[in-house]
Amino acid sequence: MKIKPSTLLLVLTALLLGGMVLLVQTQSPPSQTQADEPQNLFTFKESQVQSLTLKTLLRSLRFERDSSGKWQMLEPEKAKASDPTLSFLLALVATGKSQRSFTAPVGDREQYSFHQPLATIDITLNNKETHSLILGGYDFNRANLYALVDPPSDPSANLKVRLVSPNFDSAVNRPVSDWKQTESKSSPSVSPNLSPSASPNPSPNPSPSAPPNPPSMSPNSSPAALPSSSSESPQSEPSPAIKLSPSSTPGSSITPKTSP
Repeated sequence: MKIKPSTLLLVLTALLLGGMVLLVQTQSPPSQTQADEPQNLFTFKESQVQSLTLKTLLRSLRFERDSSGKWQMLEPEKAKASDPTLSFLLALVATGKSQRSFTAPVGDREQYSFHQPLATIDITLNNKETHSLILGGYDFNRANLYALVDPPSDPSANLKVRLVSPNFDSAVNRPVSDWKQTESKSSPSVSPNLSPSASPNPSPNPSPSAPPNPPSMSPNSSPAALPSSSSESPQSEPSPAIKLSPSSTPGSSITPKTSP
């Protein structure tokens, strides 16, 4: 069968176009490949942070290091701040990475919950440099949080959205008491007159040498009801009664008569 030249040309053209489409689909743009690589959120270290302001849907908190480097809470009240709680949050901010980033139009702010963010973290370094992190909502499978890192001041600029760890949720959503240093309670003092093992109100123990009080007897009680003492000797047999003969005189001898 002879193939027409026009048909052969069409087949070759289709094969060429198909190969070009396949080549384009298998190759990602360089920018997209770069965006899918893990990236650091910030470049500063935790020790460089001088002050921090945290705003959530429920409250606003502000912290600052004092002259000795200890964290102090300034808002909503003045108190010593909890170092473990702040260290957990600052470690996420300073060493956290985003697994993926993409650009979205500014009109999609509500889609990523940036209009009512989960939290806004404003940081000032010891060199007066400032940074900001805005945490939005969860992604579709709740594996990451949407975030904006140092968003531009221009409200019409596109959004550079990053996916960050969901650990940020537990790091910012805490009661106020967790952000304050827990005061250690002193142990109660022991009276010097009491030994540590002595009870406060010991019950008096009876003296080992004091015999127990004998039970009371009613007039009608039989002597046999009295408990016998273990220290008494066995009861001896009663001695036979001696009866005097009626005919006996005071001067005569007395002949003992044993009763049967």
